[in-house]
Amino acid sequence: MKSIRPHWLVVFAVLGISSSAWSDGPLPEFTFQAVALEGKNLKFAPTGELERSSIIKTEGHIPNPLGKYYLYYSPHKHAGIGLAYSDNIEGPWTEYAGNPLVEATAIPDVRWIDATGRFHLWGHSKNSQTEMWTSTDGIHFEHHSVSITAKNIGTRNATYTRAYEFPLERYGNRYIMLYSGFIEARGIRCVWLAHSKDGNQWTQETTPLIEPVEGEGNDIYGPSLFRWQGRNFVVYQDHTGMRGGNVKYVELDAQLNPVADQGARHLLIDPVPDSPIDNRFRGGEFYREGDTVYLYSSVGENPRRIGYSTATIPEGDSKQKPKAP
Repeated sequence: MKSIRPHWLVVFAVLGISSSAWSDGPLPEFTFQAVALEGKNLKFAPTGELERSSIIKTEGHIPNPLGKYYLYYSPHKHAGIGLAYSDNIEGPWTEYAGNPLVEATAIPDVRWIDATGRFHLWGHSKNSQTEMWTSTDGIHFEHHSVSITAKNIGTRNATYTRAYEFPLERYGNRYIMLYSGFIEARGIRCVWLAHSKDGNQWTQETTPLIEPVEGEGNDIYGPSLFRWQGRNFVVYQDHTGMRGGNVKYVELDAQLNPVADQGARHLLIDPVPDSPIDNRFRGGEFYREGDTVYLYSSVGENPRRIGYSTATIPEGDSKQKPKAP
């Protein structure tokens, strides 16, 4: 059986309206801290905008790494996947001189898989499918395969993926993938589920896992899985802003059965007036270091940058961590 690491990693998404419009939820409160990466300071940022980040720990996987942390990012419009590195999760981050690592690709999700001894990178070179690349050093990636397609579920796209180790009894799988797909006949973008026994061949479920509710702009995307105190939450962004919106989440049961447009929706983070984020997050991911959880995401609109927020885990709370590639 393949095991996936690191287990320190969690994932999230976006924000924009007052928390008074939604019920308080069980997840910890996050506070915006700083901009970590900005296009104007990078050689590889051809559009000047940064859409998504994915961070891995190199310890135990790479001899003599450039830094303790590798941060993968993508400029807007399929410009390619870039890399920055640091010895501190808060930065400062140094750009890798050989960017881009993968050309004409966007929205990276990078994980280490023990059984293969490789880093696996998911992203898309076109919106109708998500592909996978692999690497032994986290820098030189080779194309492996197409993982999911929009055609298989009758949607316009199949993108913004995150993969996890999460066995489900009804499928006999070991891994799951959360992603977004737009149903043109209904005019809504939903969160979908795919599953795999080996992390290479994926089966896509044809019923949406989560559908948007009133007030979410008919669009929810950028999903991630957060396991907290023995409970399962899917965090996503709605579309209440321009290509972004609120960071929201909804609880699912132990087997991740579809909730469609049901289930209480909660805000993850309140708006931050007059801040660099312009009250806009997109495509985020969570990482845990000790008693601090970091939310890294695209922030702001003009330009879009990579920023982070933090939450402190109360003493005595569960130390459970999500199993993520």
